[in-house]
Amino acid sequence: MSQQGTSDQERLDEIIRTAALIIHRKGYDATSMNDIADAVNLTKAGLYYYTRGKQDLLFRIIRWAMDRVETEILQPGRQIADPGERLQEIVRRHLESMLVDGGVVAILTVEVDKLNSEQKAEIKQRHRRYLYLVRETLEELRDQGRLRPNDPTIGALNMFATIMGVARWYQPGGHLSRDAVIAEITDFVLGGLLKDHQSSGRPPEMPAENGGRPGAC
Repeated sequence: MSQQGTSDQERLDEIIRTAALIIHRKGYDATSMNDIADAVNLTKAGLYYYTRGKQDLLFRIIRWAMDRVETEILQPGRQIADPGERLQEIVRRHLESMLVDGGVVAILTVEVDKLNSEQKAEIKQRHRRYLYLVRETLEELRDQGRLRPNDPTIGALNMFATIMGVARWYQPGGHLSRDAVIAEITDFVLGGLLKDHQSSGRPPEMPAENGGRPGAC
């Protein structure tokens, strides 16, 4: 079933990435297996060689996205001793992940309810590990007198809501570059949480496009 010179795992990885982009763009309910099969140049029967169905494929996508969160955000963050620097690195890396591959990591919160109960339990447990890391970081900052008067759990949830929201409105081609948007949102989040955060200053603006909106659609 696999193309010449391509392993089944490589082909499955391609299917997962492609399906993630389609589902993120169209939504889970509006995406058909035919849509995905066409996008990866397979018949529908050929697609079922790699997956048991759309829900199974969604679960694979979300696990793939969570693996990226673990390796690209959580593991590097845990290596940083200073909680302020750790928080900044987590925010920056999460924003970077949101603005790559069409923001597919946003699917984590949008489509989890489409999974069955066993699948949900696994994903929610992985979500909680991320929440605990950020909450513990904010608790360290509170104990050092560096946190604004925020409840650490509420602060962590508000941070996630802000970051996840970026993928809903950001598109390349606005008057701020991707790096500028990341810098602006990082300053916004850290400024709302930390007493001692020093803004890096607004990055230089790009020539105005799309009505002057910052990477908006």
